[in-house]
Amino acid sequence: MTVFAFMGTPEFSTIILDHLEAAGFLPALLVTQPDRPYGRGRRMTPSPVALWAQERGLEVVKPQDRKDPILESALSALSPLFVITAAFGLILPANLLDLPARGSLNLHASLLPRYRGASPIQAALLSGDKETGVTLMRMDEGMDTGPILARSAMAIPDDMDAGQLNLELAHLAGRLMVDHFQAFVDGQLKEEIQDERLASITRLLRKADGEVDFSLEAQDVHNHIRAMNPWPGAFAFLQGKRYKLNRARLFEGQLPGQAGQLHILGRRMIVSCGQGALELLEIQPQSGSAMACQVCAHNFESGSVFDPCSRPGHDLV
Repeated sequence: MTVFAFMGTPEFSTIILDHLEAAGFLPALLVTQPDRPYGRGRRMTPSPVALWAQERGLEVVKPQDRKDPILESALSALSPLFVITAAFGLILPANLLDLPARGSLNLHASLLPRYRGASPIQAALLSGDKETGVTLMRMDEGMDTGPILARSAMAIPDDMDAGQLNLELAHLAGRLMVDHFQAFVDGQLKEEIQDERLASITRLLRKADGEVDFSLEAQDVHNHIRAMNPWPGAFAFLQGKRYKLNRARLFEGQLPGQAGQLHILGRRMIVSCGQGALELLEIQPQSGSAMACQVCAHNFESGSVFDPCSRPGHDLV
């Protein structure tokens, strides 16, 4: 039996673990982020990976940061052949990367070297990419800069948002790891050095990134709404009220009006953009529930205009 450790935190990580478990590859140790306050009651809640481990009676450690001695102690005691990380949330120091006999691997949600860093899924959607994927790489001290061991690509449907793409990529990553697990153990995978000329780095998302800029082309606005769902959520202000824009699609046709102008066409809500127009499909008022626009369109005034974006530009790269 191959002894390895797995480091991860969100649902993305547990989906990969499900694939490994189904293939008979169960980690001897799981490492995840500490419990965090969650929900309206702000109760301390274990991460999805911690819950996954608890359900199976597996050892789990929760270091406070990457230098927490509990992390090095647990890995040293286990002496794993290698470590797999996926959406762990911490950059490992050199001494931990080199501790496993065969080093440390990472499953990253982009086709490296493009979109290194914290927000590769959102960056791909914002850029309007038609294809993305996952990369299995050997970790070094840089930010997703290590040599590539394997990749797997997928098409991005035009109506797919970040939440949906996250799940698809998690399954893709799980299959990629399972398919190459034994080959890595046997030393049969060839390493490919990343081409720095093609590299880009993404930053962490902020809540303010969700604000919609209707002065952009309709396709760019559509991509932005997709990229921000589910977090931080795309939003805009109309007549002094904040609305979350959950779903939209491109409007086929031309409408007069300035950028941000709302048109009520029967039960449809159409917004003029800098070029073209966008149909809103689901909207959510502040402190309210999400509603299908065809149900609530009659509550809005045709000709009203969404406020200009207070901070134009949503470049994550």
